[in-house]
Amino acid sequence: MYSFPLSKYIKHITTSWYKEKPDLDLDPNLIADIQAMTASVNRRTYEDQLLKRMRFIVFDTETTGFHPYAGDEIISIGAVVVENGVIQEKIFHELIQPRKPIPPIVTEITGISNEDVVNAPPVLPVLHKFLQFIEDHYLVAHCADFDINFLNTKLKKLCRTKLSNPVIDTMSISYHVLPSNKSYGLDTLLDQYNIQVEGRHTALGDAVMTAELFLCFLDELEKRGIETLHGLEGYIKTMHLLRQRQEAGYASI
Repeated sequence: MYSFPLSKYIKHITTSWYKEKPDLDLDPNLIADIQAMTASVNRRTYEDQLLKRMRFIVFDTETTGFHPYAGDEIISIGAVVVENGVIQEKIFHELIQPRKPIPPIVTEITGISNEDVVNAPPVLPVLHKFLQFIEDHYLVAHCADFDINFLNTKLKKLCRTKLSNPVIDTMSISYHVLPSNKSYGLDTLLDQYNIQVEGRHTALGDAVMTAELFLCFLDELEKRGIETLHGLEGYIKTMHLLRQRQEAGYASI
């Protein structure tokens, strides 16, 4: 996801042979439904509850590059459900037909080729299905800003809305649970917690492994007396502030 070889990716940014397909056949009913779903979540108030009793949607995206605002596209979304401290069998996994060709380096990393997506649906109906899958639950992702930015770029452009679900970033948790780490990349953390690597750089595979990592972090947090949603939110805010002060030279964690 975030570990593309940048030197090989530069060509994708600078060349002009990619010809975007226009956004055709935008179903107004789908757009209205997406707007209604995001508005409904925006009105939701979340009560404090035990983290290991909650339902979370852990997700990941695969994309054609790093820059949604420059035209890079989502080519796959994968998600799993974590509920009552267990990864459930229910999954979400969809390929998406992008408006421009998939660069060879992305195919090399993700295994997704232009041939794989030629008959895949465009992004709008997949976003609609994804919103139905996540409902109003908390989302979890590793380096979540990357995935959220891609999803919201499309939602804003096509539907004039954005995701309203609260988001928990496992990378942010890792900063505070493992303050002495030199790396907080997914590969490093998977190795650190002896999580079996399967389907790396596929949206569903990365979602499953992130879910396993998230459960490890819930155990770590429980040892620190953090067992509730509000406790986690407060912990992350406090530790983030301390980290900022440490980096500024005012305090140490």
